[in-house]
Amino acid sequence: MITIGDILRKRHIDLDLKPTSQEEAIFQVASLLKEDERVLDWNKFYDGLKSKNPCVAAGSEFEICIPHARTDAVSSMIMSIGRSADGIKFPNSKDRIHYIFVIGVPIALAADYLRIIGALARIFKDVGAESSLRLAASAADFLEILTEREMKL
Repeated sequence: MITIGDILRKRHIDLDLKPTSQEEAIFQVASLLKEDERVLDWNKFYDGLKSKNPCVAAGSEFEICIPHARTDAVSSMIMSIGRSADGIKFPNSKDRIHYIFVIGVPIALAADYLRIIGALARIFKDVGAESSLRLAASAADFLEILTEREMKL
């Protein structure tokens, strides 16, 4: 079973996301993966991210954004994360988005992708987990909190 800790690297976490639009934010978070060896064709991967509504409700107070691409442009599942203290207004979301999770999934790993998305949704429905992630001071802390919370599911 693939876990968040298997696919996410500290260098792919931006805890100070500044863009003010959906397109800029997704591009910035996706760009964290540009140099990753698991990305075979970054442009094709990024084009795949733009084809779906990426936001899902994660609780009554906020939504998270999970742009993803099921594609042969990646050799294995990958993830990058952006966190915005102020939040970013997305056109089809009622609340500002504070977390963006960009995921690339090889076509053959659809079941693993669905499990990861489910884990993220359950983690963020827990107010304590979201609070811990909001206060994480470093990418290493953020990754540790996220993986610990996934293990408790």
